[in-house]
Amino acid sequence: MPKCCSSRAGCSCVVTAGPGVTVDGTGSTAAPYVIAADAGTPTPVQGQDTATVRTSVGGAGTAAAPYVVSADVILDPDPPGGGDNLLQEGPDGLFLECEQVRGCLTAGPGITYDEATGEIAADGAAGAPTVLEAGDTATVDTTVSGAGTAADPYVVSADVILDPAPPGGGDQLLQSGPDGLSLECADIRGCFSAGPGAGYDPSTGVITARPSTDAGNTVAYGTDGGLLVPLPPSVALLTGCGITGDGSEASPLTAATGVWPYACPVDEIGGVVACDSAGVLRSEPRGFVAAYSYTETRDYPNLPVPGGFDQPGDTFTTTVTNPGCRPALVWMEREVDVDFDLPAGAGAAYGHGGDEVVYHRNTGSSVEQDFHIQTSKSFGLADTLQVGETRALPFDITLGRGIGGATYNRIQVYIRVLLIGV
Repeated sequence: MPKCCSSRAGCSCVVTAGPGVTVDGTGSTAAPYVIAADAGTPTPVQGQDTATVRTSVGGAGTAAAPYVVSADVILDPDPPGGGDNLLQEGPDGLFLECEQVRGCLTAGPGITYDEATGEIAADGAAGAPTVLEAGDTATVDTTVSGAGTAADPYVVSADVILDPAPPGGGDQLLQSGPDGLSLECADIRGCFSAGPGAGYDPSTGVITARPSTDAGNTVAYGTDGGLLVPLPPSVALLTGCGITGDGSEASPLTAATGVWPYACPVDEIGGVVACDSAGVLRSEPRGFVAAYSYTETRDYPNLPVPGGFDQPGDTFTTTVTNPGCRPALVWMEREVDVDFDLPAGAGAAYGHGGDEVVYHRNTGSSVEQDFHIQTSKSFGLADTLQVGETRALPFDITLGRGIGGATYNRIQVYIRVLLIGV
């Protein structure tokens, strides 16, 4: 200290304590100034963790127990990818060795891999060099040059093959030049030619319609470049056979018709007029009538007439076909004649399909031989016979009420059919 700070009278040296500091003594040799830190409240210190570092604070912040701040790296025990955490923590710090990452790799096609050493190599037979050959196709010629080494690598090139003699016998239109393949409009225009009704300029490729130069041809080009057929001058139309009018809007062609004289509406029941292949108007198919006739006689060895009523005797069948162009009503007339042998007191009956029409009993004293009566019934079928339809028409003869040894020996039938076109 300067001499003025001694204990001699008149010394003006003054030492003042500031915040956190204490000053003791008078500045003399016997009591020198002692400056020390104030033992007040220590400054607070707090650790703050992050996602990757955990911070800790120890000590009291005094000279005897100063603050000690330390940090530890946080290792994720469950990485988001689901695998093991390769980072490791040891006494000397974090570490990641080759051995830990070699298990992450595997060998794919064409590669060998040694997990123990981490060596990756191209797959080959005992170090043999890769063999590369050129493979040609019908459209590409491939060439391979070089030895496949770093100093002389393989060089693969290809050229398109153009057929010098196409299978159709024509010229090859594709061209190969120094800048690649080409095909221009001029190369293909010669492939086309003009057919009937068309014009073609192979030098420009323009295709046009070609009107005929024959006399009377009125086809021409219109103002818009399209084909045009001018309307001919109007001429008077000749009419006849009930056709009137000149075909104009004011006087259209009209067929003369009569007045519908019936109470039912013409729209519902009126017939059809059509044009045939010769251009002649025709009405609907004409109505028609067709007749069929069938007869048959069958002999029997004096069979006994069954008792009871309307027992099955025999069946006779004919067929008819509708030959017209309209459905047809079927009207049928059927006749039957049965011959009975009736001893004295015997009786017998016959009928048409379950409808008994004749019963006779011999009330005399001698045998009646071949007693018979011919009967007839007429009726129409409930439904019509369609065009071209063929239908079977059976006729069942029934017998019954046989007594006294009655027998029958002959049945004769007639079936007459009338088809009426509707």
